[in-house]
Amino acid sequence: MKIIDWIIVAAYFAFVIWLGSRFARRQTSSDRYFLGNRSLPGWAVGMSIFATIISSLSFLALPGKAFKDDLQYLVTIASVPIAAIIATSFIIPLFRQTIKLSAYEYLEKRFGLLARFYGNSIFLITNYFKMSLVLYLLCLAIAGITGWNLYILILLVGLATTTYTFFGGIEGVVWTDVTQGILLLGGGVISLLLMLFHSPAAPSEILATAYNAGKFKLVSLDFQWSQVSVYVLVCFGFSLYMTRYGTDQTVVQRYLLSSSTRQARRSLWVSAIFLCVVWLVFMFIGVLLWVYYDVQPGLLPDHVRARPDQVFAYFIGHELPSGVAGMILAGLFAASMSTLSSDLNSIASVLVDDFYNKIAKSSDDKWRLLFSRISVLVIGFLSIFLALGLTRFTSMVEVFFVFSSVIAGGMMAMFFLGLFTRRGSRKGLYVGLAVGVVFIAWAALTNPSKADNWLPEWLPRFRIHIYWLGLVSNILVFGVGYLASRVLSPGYSAEAALTVYGKDSAQVRQQ
Repeated sequence: MKIIDWIIVAAYFAFVIWLGSRFARRQTSSDRYFLGNRSLPGWAVGMSIFATIISSLSFLALPGKAFKDDLQYLVTIASVPIAAIIATSFIIPLFRQTIKLSAYEYLEKRFGLLARFYGNSIFLITNYFKMSLVLYLLCLAIAGITGWNLYILILLVGLATTTYTFFGGIEGVVWTDVTQGILLLGGGVISLLLMLFHSPAAPSEILATAYNAGKFKLVSLDFQWSQVSVYVLVCFGFSLYMTRYGTDQTVVQRYLLSSSTRQARRSLWVSAIFLCVVWLVFMFIGVLLWVYYDVQPGLLPDHVRARPDQVFAYFIGHELPSGVAGMILAGLFAASMSTLSSDLNSIASVLVDDFYNKIAKSSDDKWRLLFSRISVLVIGFLSIFLALGLTRFTSMVEVFFVFSSVIAGGMMAMFFLGLFTRRGSRKGLYVGLAVGVVFIAWAALTNPSKADNWLPEWLPRFRIHIYWLGLVSNILVFGVGYLASRVLSPGYSAEAALTVYGKDSAQVRQQ
């Protein structure tokens, strides 16, 4: 890292802090702090959704996964268009009609307070873990590039992001997300072109080497329940992105920022397109990294090769020319800080709307805004502490995939039972959730092979791959919930305003 690189990084931080702080004076109410006066353009909101979903998990872990294995995980995004069609056709118009801020407000209207509490609790746990994971990956990369202390970096970056989120509200978050999304994608494209056209070997030779080594393998049609294949990855992708587009507050909150349903739909498609492009670019970077260090094995130390998530960061710090390294590092900061700031604001919105407003019903908006800002600070500090403990894993993609499969199981089913059936009742859902929670706990405990050492032999094992768990648990919760509703609540029918089932669906889509 040369002086020009640090100048570029410093300029990035100065611009982001200025951009976030310029919206501080506008944050005069909790509604403005979380919804930005509902007047943000669809394309900007779409860039914000994209930047929120994509993070250092993509900037570092996707290249690391392709470097270690091949391109098979790329088929995860095959389900993104399907999830986007469902969300734009049904979920966006219905949410804009029925909720004020929190996605889980819908669950209370449809199924009662317990359903809302379950939904927002899962969101808080999942996104708190994700924030800490993103922060850890970012600082791991920077430590590899600069040699700085990892723990001090986690503390400094966490505090900086928490600070500008604290002042700028959702408007500051969205417009910094636009900048950060452009930097993220630009950094990836520049890195890819440099590895392809400025390597010792010609581009055709690089591609041939990768192909002959099997690095371009995209699908495995062999089907085994216990192995990763195209089937499990496509199903996992649908479960993951349908959950993000249909139940995740960080995304649902952005459906409410635009002035019209049409703009909100546009924002989702913008995010989906950029999401697929980034997956493609960064997985391909991982393949090129493998070729680069395969033909020059002496350039990559063994301790870095053993931790694939560090390889791209090592390349940035040791192989890129001055100036370019600073640009890529700014993109790496952008990839992580956009996700962190979005999660901070959305977690605070859930705490305010789902908890504070329930407890302090008589408080005025001045106190709600104060509680919102305090929530950002507290969650920011807590994410820093968890990030300090995430130092023992070699593949963050696998860690995040497994965690998502376990903790988010049943979320999609809850919303689908309410959105697409009138017969789904409160009692039926609770029975479905109870069965789903027991099933998820059993599957998570018995799936890892190391669990065999302490679990009793009579307890059956969850033998299929853990990535199936998200889809299987959602199907189970939906099926049991629907059948239990028919048995426990015969004749029950939800209000048309809370469902898109049957003939009411066309009317809801138009609103």
